[in-house]
Amino acid sequence: MRMKAIVVLNGQFYSGENTEENKLTFSSKRSDAVIIDERRLRFIIKTITNWFMDEEIVLKRLEVLDIV
Repeated sequence: MRMKAIVVLNGQFYSGENTEENKLTFSSKRSDAVIIDERRLRFIIKTITNWFMDEEIVLKRLEVLDIV
């Protein structure tokens, strides 16, 4: 069975992408959260890690909520 998850970055829920700017988007509303699969989760975690390593963001908290 494939994993489904919600990503929370510093209290903001992953809510998709802005394709015009090629950026991940996050929202404070849980209702805006997008449920993602394992492959997408790996991409998002890698992107967040790169942002942190490049000092583009301050990483206070990163959560992966498993959807059963």
